[in-house]
Amino acid sequence: MGGFAVELAALRGLRVVAVAGPGDEALVRGLGADSFVPRTAPHLAEAVRALVPGGVDGVLDAAGLRAGALEALRGGGSFVAVGLGADPVRRRGTRVSNVWVRADGLRLTGLSALADAGRLTLRVAATYPLEQAAAAHERPAAGGVRGRLVLLPQP
Repeated sequence: MGGFAVELAALRGLRVVAVAGPGDEALVRGLGADSFVPRTAPHLAEAVRALVPGGVDGVLDAAGLRAGALEALRGGGSFVAVGLGADPVRRRGTRVSNVWVRADGLRLTGLSALADAGRLTLRVAATYPLEQAAAAHERPAAGGVRGRLVLLPQP
């Protein structure tokens, strides 16, 4: 989800500071991020604020960074957590919300058009025949998956 968010924000002309795994800098910059901060940075908010004095306007937290990401937000900014349980504490007039992924045919059609036009990158980490569905479901637990795992039905 984070990769799509980086690309969509960049397509809209927004400045993107991506927070990701230490080995993902080239990936997120290739997707359109202007700046990069490793999520393992000891003081995440300070690292982000060094790039954007005063803090960022918005945070999409799809990785459970919570407090570190929230502290990078400017007063009055927006914080959105993706499907992550309890809401973080509101601070400095920030807007805080949780969202869950849900089916939306109209938006999916728009995203498909961007992908078809080569403006949205579809990253496939691996494909599996349908009879190996269990292995595909176990793969993320091993870590290091960059992209989607695709199950292929048999003809």
